[in-house]
Amino acid sequence: MGSSPVWRFLLDENISRRVEEELESRGYEAEHVVEALNPGVDDLSDILPYAQREDLVIVTKDYSDFSTLEPWDHQGLILIANHAYPPHRVANAIERLVNAYGSRTEYTGRIEYLDEWVR
Repeated sequence: MGSSPVWRFLLDENISRRVEEELESRGYEAEHVVEALNPGVDDLSDILPYAQREDLVIVTKDYSDFSTLEPWDHQGLILIANHAYPPHRVANAIERLVNAYGSRTEYTGRIEYLDEWVR
């Protein structure tokens, strides 16, 4: 994994909880929106401020709200277009992405499309 700070992820409601389990089993910190906040919370007025405050990279399939954000609006985003990936493939791709960056700090404000990291 990259150097400090630790990679921490916030998984949107549209991401399987099994992805959270997969990431945690690999030593990453991950939390699910439903547990951290509440079901049905708003992407921009609830999820985004929480992720910024807690320094969490948001993992979501919701392109419509998140893909248009500016780099200074978030701590990092991972967007997923293909909704059919099984949890282990999502976790594998996130791990490849993490390993490609020198540090968590280097990822701040960046957007990656997970589909490009899936093998």
